[in-house]
Amino acid sequence: MVTDATTAGVTNNVVLRYCRRMKAALSTDVLLALLDAPDRGLGGAELQVLLGAHRRRPRSDELLTALLRLEAADHVMVDRGDRLSFCLTHKGRARAYELGGGRPVHVRLLMADLVGFVAFTDAHGDEAARQVAGSLAGAASAVLRAHGGEVVKGLGDGFLAWLPPTVDPLPAVLDLAERCARPTGERWRVRAASHVGSPIRHGGDLFGGDVNLVARLCQEAAPDELVLSRPDGGSDATEHLAIRGMAEPVPVTRVAIR
Repeated sequence: MVTDATTAGVTNNVVLRYCRRMKAALSTDVLLALLDAPDRGLGGAELQVLLGAHRRRPRSDELLTALLRLEAADHVMVDRGDRLSFCLTHKGRARAYELGGGRPVHVRLLMADLVGFVAFTDAHGDEAARQVAGSLAGAASAVLRAHGGEVVKGLGDGFLAWLPPTVDPLPAVLDLAERCARPTGERWRVRAASHVGSPIRHGGDLFGGDVNLVARLCQEAAPDELVLSRPDGGSDATEHLAIRGMAEPVPVTRVAIR
């Protein structure tokens, strides 16, 4: 027989689980909303408006509790100056990308790969190639974190990553190139490309035309070269590349990595 006390206990557990899910959902929404925040961060009222645009408008006390919880987790940095303002930490930005959400996000995409990897594999075998790929993955992850970004996915002999849109990718690529050594000690030659765009973020991955473009620009790069897109077609562009799938040639600048 089910007693009233048992029923009450089950009901309380259901309510508790529901409240926990609601708190987690609010924290997720806050992280995703702060991805769109300007460098100065957002005030609480501004953040409420932004959340409202995504059909969630929490009470002020609920929002503040969520923000303080995220601060304790090192996901949000709180500026307690003249007014409270909130922005993502590097850890919080990486967590927001990991959570996904199927929304476009403004980032600098970076793709790079090792020149001659297929020939190396043919000469030295799959196990040697696996070790090289593992070393590249570790080096890329450390370099991107040091420059404020994150590796999205490894591609065997290369990777796709993001950086904040205002970050110059060249120092990161130079840093990576210095760390890419063959088992014999000889350096690997690297080719890379970078493009600022708004790919779709979902499940920790990035999708869309901007990702396709940076991959094709990477294919256009010569050994030890970084190809940078110049969407505004400004004076920094040194040439215009005809890219498959693009209606117009893409203005780019080529930069030597070494």
